[in-house]
Amino acid sequence: MGCTQSTQHEEDLSVTERMGGRRGIDKSERIHSRSEKERLAAKRSKVLAQTAGNNTEKSPPKLNAAGHLVAEEVAKRITGSIQSKETVVGDVKSGKGEDLIHVRYAALTQRGYYPENPHKENQDDYYICGSKFGAGEGDAFFAVFDGHGDKGHDCARFAKKRLPAILASKLKKQRAGLNAKKIKAMTENNQEKPKNAFHPSSWPYLNEKQYEDVCRQAHIQCNKEMHDDKKVKDFLSGTTAISVGFHAGRMTVSNVGDSRAVLGYRVGGVDLQGTPAEEEKKEISSEDDIVLVDAAGVKYESGSIIAIPLSDDQTPYRRDERKRLKKAGARILTIDQLEGRKPIEENVEDFNLGVDIDEEGDMPRVYCQDHDYPGTAFSRSLGDFVAEDIGVNGEPEILTKKVTKGDEIVVIASDGVFEFLTNQRMVDICAACDDPLHACTKLLEASYEQWLNYELRTDDISCIVLFLQNGIADDIAEVTRIMNNAKDGRKIKTIAEASTH
Repeated sequence: MGCTQSTQHEEDLSVTERMGGRRGIDKSERIHSRSEKERLAAKRSKVLAQTAGNNTEKSPPKLNAAGHLVAEEVAKRITGSIQSKETVVGDVKSGKGEDLIHVRYAALTQRGYYPENPHKENQDDYYICGSKFGAGEGDAFFAVFDGHGDKGHDCARFAKKRLPAILASKLKKQRAGLNAKKIKAMTENNQEKPKNAFHPSSWPYLNEKQYEDVCRQAHIQCNKEMHDDKKVKDFLSGTTAISVGFHAGRMTVSNVGDSRAVLGYRVGGVDLQGTPAEEEKKEISSEDDIVLVDAAGVKYESGSIIAIPLSDDQTPYRRDERKRLKKAGARILTIDQLEGRKPIEENVEDFNLGVDIDEEGDMPRVYCQDHDYPGTAFSRSLGDFVAEDIGVNGEPEILTKKVTKGDEIVVIASDGVFEFLTNQRMVDICAACDDPLHACTKLLEASYEQWLNYELRTDDISCIVLFLQNGIADDIAEVTRIMNNAKDGRKIKTIAEASTH
């Protein structure tokens, strides 16, 4: 079992793909074992010495005394939004203002710095369609891709181009099909067809399951197309894909890999313009019934903003993913275990990603049974052809939530952002900003600062930040369900629930 495809492509492995004898261990991922620290330090000294006196085709970046990029060089590596933009999503067909969600958004990406390869391409990318995604009135789609491996940038670009296109096409086809059935039924019942009956604005919305099914199909198809495309060498390269799609007043998060989406939720919500019905509901409800408490009984104060994970990192840290990978024939080892520095243990310590920070950096990785590759630190991805045989596939995990007034911030980011920032820290940074572009800038600054504290280099850092505003009543049951189903270890209840235990 495991990596049966590898033999036919063995001869295709280049020196760069072998990555110093441990093939597939991506330089853009944190490698923090003792031996790697020593090698990186040696490489860094060598590169600094070489670039100090050589006139290369590309001038080396300017560094300060500590060996870090000067501010001017950092600024050159940042691209993205010039200003925040606005859009309106939600159930626009209802004609009710309270069913609309006002969204401000921005995105930034910062190319990483690798001392041994100072001109390495940015392997992160993002996609934004702020309105009419898939011809849907009130639909939008936002995604971040984080490439890895020698050809990771090609994989991320391919996914950026094809995944939204495939998804949009499938959404159109599905909704047009529902509309055709509706019109056929009206004709059979001698009902008068409305004006613009065939126009996309008249097409029925998809329900939650239908939309999720289309998202799942789109990711699987994109993965297959990447494998089949001869221009994209995804044998030992691939990309994550984290996306948020808005449709019919819901947001649907699809995740492949270890990029992340996080919601900033305002406890108690903030009233924008309460309708008479909402005001009456407030008067007859008990305030204590909607106050949230954590597992220790500590109350989340009304008005505070809390981080709710909308995705779970797909890594071998997760017990369910380890079990799935091993069933497919994979070995799960850290680099120190692979090198014989530490004993191999069957039970990997569970780690609450998003709440805890992995300061050691020697994370469990995925290997074939009889080979020291691919060495992926994630358990799902688009691409990574050789790893697919041992369970690293492109099937997304999907979560859908109705957007309500407590939903104020959505952060969609590569692991360059949250490698050293917890979910709550990210949300707090955004909540202190006056617009999404300001929030993106502060996230990049905070992430970059932390990388310099921990590493000899910095990863590519990318994020999309959404600020949401609407008057749709909160659904506390749904909020507690999403938080309690997350893999970050937190459990919450309402005051009323806690008092019954």
